[in-house]
Amino acid sequence: MADREQLVAELLELVARDAEAAERVAEILRERDGDLGFMMRMLRRRPGVFVPQVLRGVQLYDAPQALDPKTAELAAVAAAAALMCDHCLQAHLSAAQSKGASLDEIFDVLLIAGAIAESSTLSVALRKFRQLEGARTEPRDAGA
Repeated sequence: MADREQLVAELLELVARDAEAAERVAEILRERDGDLGFMMRMLRRRPGVFVPQVLRGVQLYDAPQALDPKTAELAAVAAAAALMCDHCLQAHLSAAQSKGASLDEIFDVLLIAGAIAESSTLSVALRKFRQLEGARTEPRDAGA
C-alpha cells in the first residue's frame, strides 16, 4: 500500500509542479476547439486537476475503447440535454458535429434524451404523488 501511496504522491507532485505542461495542454485545446470553455479555464488554475481532467475527456470522447468518437459525443449530447446543462450541450453539439454527426443524428439524440428526461421526471413525480395519495386515503373496503 505504501508503494501505491508514494506513486500517487509523486504523480500528483509532478503534475502540480508543471504549470508549463498545463499551459501547453490549454494551448492544444484552444487550437482544437477555438477557445477554452468556462470549466477548463477555471480548472486551469490547478494543473493537478486540469491536466487529468483533460486526459480523462480525451479518453472518453476522443478515444473511447468500445465506441467510435462520434457515438461517444452523441452520448455526451444526450446526457447534457437530459441534465439541461446549456454549456455542456453547446460544447458537445459542436464536438459531435465536428466528429461527423449529421444534424438529423443530433436531432434524433435530442428527441430521445428529451423523452428519457420527461419520463424520468414523470416517474419520480408520479411515485411521490402515489405516496401522497396513499397517505391521505382511507383503506378501501374489499367490495369497493
